[in-house]
Amino acid sequence: MSLQQLTLENRPVENKSFRYITLDEQVRFYDFIKKIGVFQDKQEDIKTCASIFHTFECVNDPSHTKKVTYLLCGSRGTCPRCSMSYARKRAEIMYQYIKQNLADNLDFDLKMNQIVLTLPKELHENLDKKIFAKMIKNFMVSFGIEAYGYVIQYRHSSDPLSSKYVHAHVLTLNIKEFDNKLIQSDFYFDLDKMRETWKNTINEFTDLDLKESDPVNIHNEYSSVKFDKKKIIHILAYVYRYPIQDLFNVQVRKGSIDYFKEKQFDRANTILQIEEIKKDPKNLAWCGLMTSTKRDYLEQLLINTINELVIIKPIPFFIKQIDERSKKCPDCNYNYSEIPIDKGKYLGDNEPDFKKFL
Repeated sequence: MSLQQLTLENRPVENKSFRYITLDEQVRFYDFIKKIGVFQDKQEDIKTCASIFHTFECVNDPSHTKKVTYLLCGSRGTCPRCSMSYARKRAEIMYQYIKQNLADNLDFDLKMNQIVLTLPKELHENLDKKIFAKMIKNFMVSFGIEAYGYVIQYRHSSDPLSSKYVHAHVLTLNIKEFDNKLIQSDFYFDLDKMRETWKNTINEFTDLDLKESDPVNIHNEYSSVKFDKKKIIHILAYVYRYPIQDLFNVQVRKGSIDYFKEKQFDRANTILQIEEIKKDPKNLAWCGLMTSTKRDYLEQLLINTINELVIIKPIPFFIKQIDERSKKCPDCNYNYSEIPIDKGKYLGDNEPDFKKFL
């Protein structure tokens, strides 16, 4: 492994944006979509995404850490690199919203719990989205969960071009209202009871009649907002990702599926499937205390809880905060130059370390 050149202050000479994808992976994904014949109007953009770099210097001291950025194609629904970048930024924004507004103000450890709710295969094709949303909310209420968000997904990440696999990722926070204040609520639940409750919910809202012995799968894991940022960002980035990222992972990065070698490979159907996954939703729907309409109410509960004046900062505040931070030199907090001092073709000197992928 090559050593990185440092300044006299022991800082990197260049602060480079994370690449997300290696040059080899980019070429292989481009070859894949070209061979299939999909995204024809975007193919060259995907091939050349982030192939040009720009270098900026600190306006206060040119010897400080340089900043290197890459010109992205911006086709995040079709380009896996732009999808990863988008999901990571959205995750950082939401993480800061939850941490700064809630976790930093509460006297208990705020935890995020991820619950994955799956369905029997009989429901994957025809279950109405509104019915599924009602089922999710009913399930959350039955466990007394008052602050959560969910996203309904329609494909299995390990085989995104297979038949529909409808499931929901639900992110909960262990807060609830009591006596006009915020108190700590449960963050981990008995899995057997969750499975039983979810089975009963399915029976109530659908035509199925699942028996006690019929299996239903539920996943449940939690992490501390303040003390496990990496895990929280990972969870958030996963729910914000575009499905094209799953296709890239199985076909190129992991190589777990080669769709060209599938026995039933059908080019026209594959193109249709890839176009369909572009339409899948990517955003969390926040519910309960986390809805935008209850922000003033949540703010008042927080004030009552900590006996201090506090203002819940909106999402645009954190977008601006993160964007402004990216423009600052880490050595002195002055701005970087608006005009690049150097630009050129990326030659592979900043390939990503897969262990750092979120």
